[in-house]
Amino acid sequence: MSVAAQLGLDDPARGLLAQARTDWAVWRRRDPRLAVVDDLLDLPSWLRAADREDVDDVLHRLAHLGSPTGGDDITAAGALAWVLLPGASLVAHRLRDMTPRIDECVAAQLWIEVRSFAWERRRKVAANIVMNLRRGVLRELGAVEHLRAVDPTWAHAIPLAPEADLWRVLDARAAEPLAVEPEDELAELLSWATSHRVIDEHDRELLVGLAEAACQMEVTRSREGRGGLCSRSGSSVVAARHGISEATVRRRARRSMRALAEAYARQISA
Repeated sequence: MSVAAQLGLDDPARGLLAQARTDWAVWRRRDPRLAVVDDLLDLPSWLRAADREDVDDVLHRLAHLGSPTGGDDITAAGALAWVLLPGASLVAHRLRDMTPRIDECVAAQLWIEVRSFAWERRRKVAANIVMNLRRGVLRELGAVEHLRAVDPTWAHAIPLAPEADLWRVLDARAAEPLAVEPEDELAELLSWATSHRVIDEHDRELLVGLAEAACQMEVTRSREGRGGLCSRSGSSVVAARHGISEATVRRRARRSMRALAEAYARQISA
């Protein structure tokens, strides 16, 4: 059974794909960005010929419609999954030797990626979904060696049962008062780093500003990395404050954090 069949997207005359074709006319009327073809079945041909930005606009709109945080429209999610079937099928073909259930695994992961796509802050819908699809399938199949290269954190993760004793230990530690307040620890670290010329005062101000912005905006993580410290929202605030570009803020922040990490490693090994 193919990936399309697993999702019920193999017959344009019935099921989810048929409903998506019907709803396409409604979506087109509501959103001019989707008024690129009359029939959903003609969309793949249009996507292959259109400019990348136009393609991403259409796919991004479908991702928004199909997301639980957007339109929460299952049919729109099905339409997006159908459009991405060539990429998903290629993933299934390349990983076919890993399990006889590869089509089922790919179909399930494709649906997860389509429904969970972070349309609020991400673009390049097709590329991101297919990339995350492959990683998700490899993770599900336990391809540890590959994951060490593409996702080291997950590759080293150890699953724990809900009743494992470690959870009680961690809960107990979390309830203990902190020996040092995080703000004091950060201030001490940055003071040491500037006094030892690991970073300069300007870089220190940028890092503190990014940390404050991330805290105020409640940024917990970001595709830019560094636990949300280099988020686009935070860097835009700091960039405006210092009169420099957002890219410069992120570049200097990453450079400073690399310098701090290297200095710490030298201290540990000394």
